[in-house]
Amino acid sequence: MSRTILHVIEDLKPESGGPTTVVVELARQQASSGDRVFVLCLHGPTQPEQRARLEASWKSACIRLLEVGSMGAPSQSTVSSAMRDARPDIVHLHGVWSSVLRWSASEARQRDLKYVVSTHGMLHPDVLKNGKLKKWVYLTLFRRFLGGAAEILTLNEEERAYVASRFTTASSVLANGIHVSDYRSATGTNFLSSHPNLRKQSFALFVGRLHAIKGIDLLTRSFADARARGLKSHLVIAGPDSGERAALQTLASELGVGDTVHFVGPLYGASKLSALAACSMFVHRPRFEGFGLSVLEALVTGRPVITTHRCRLDGAERAGALRVAEDTDAAFADAMLALEQDPALAAALASRGAEWAREQFDWTRVGRDAEAVYDRACGISGSAPGQL
Repeated sequence: MSRTILHVIEDLKPESGGPTTVVVELARQQASSGDRVFVLCLHGPTQPEQRARLEASWKSACIRLLEVGSMGAPSQSTVSSAMRDARPDIVHLHGVWSSVLRWSASEARQRDLKYVVSTHGMLHPDVLKNGKLKKWVYLTLFRRFLGGAAEILTLNEEERAYVASRFTTASSVLANGIHVSDYRSATGTNFLSSHPNLRKQSFALFVGRLHAIKGIDLLTRSFADARARGLKSHLVIAGPDSGERAALQTLASELGVGDTVHFVGPLYGASKLSALAACSMFVHRPRFEGFGLSVLEALVTGRPVITTHRCRLDGAERAGALRVAEDTDAAFADAMLALEQDPALAAALASRGAEWAREQFDWTRVGRDAEAVYDRACGISGSAPGQL
């Protein structure tokens, strides 16, 4: 059954990370399935080439972008006007803390429209510990925002259990997805052409924002430990700077690995796929990761992945899809050394990971799960919350 879907997110800047990627790709999947799709945000991509790429892909899919920040000072009235334009059957809100989400939820209630909220990990108890008082005040003052939702969609079972214990709203897990076909044919040629110093050098790769929560300083310490014990691989860190790059470069120099840690800036689209295809392993030692979209991308590309229990990717460890190291410098270094020194082990891990990720997280499957959520929100019989 086709329907009109309105997605709402604060911005569509690629440097904002996972939520932006999810909205862009979920909208693409839903439009390809015959739904009429609108995306409302305050601001789209700021870089001309990024905006052109998004507009071209969405135009071909007949997805409408409603950029209310370009309509004057953003307010509930500009959101109201955009919602009149879209005339949605269901509203899908992405995030928790943005005013544009509250305004959209309020408009949906006034128009008797059902809406669902994807938290994108923002209500995980580990995340709520940071700025705890401020977030508690927000959730108290704006309790109707979540209380009025038909369903709250989390990224993992741990977050869903917390949401269920705190809110009366129905909750379920809706995983992020990936277009598997985009990754199958990826090669490292373009990335290595842009970084000729790495052409004959194996390297471990991290992709993500250069932010404290990503634990890149912890990863760098593990890398330095591994290098001191014979690791030959270099470390490539790719991602937009969220205030940590200078400190990380200083740390790498202090640890004696400044020459083997390469900061290559943000990578998007084909450039990111090429970097994933070129690396010998993907490494992620976060302080917290609600889902790990970059981890999933590495798995689908067929790279062996090392992470820790702080990266919540439900079912991955049980399936043997990745290596989960203890969250210490030495243990993570041990895992890196093991994969470099045993190519057969690395290849077997990569093969299991690719098979598992491609089966579980293709957007076709995740899109069907989202449709089931919308059916429940609109009172159409189907699976119960929590069964996705």
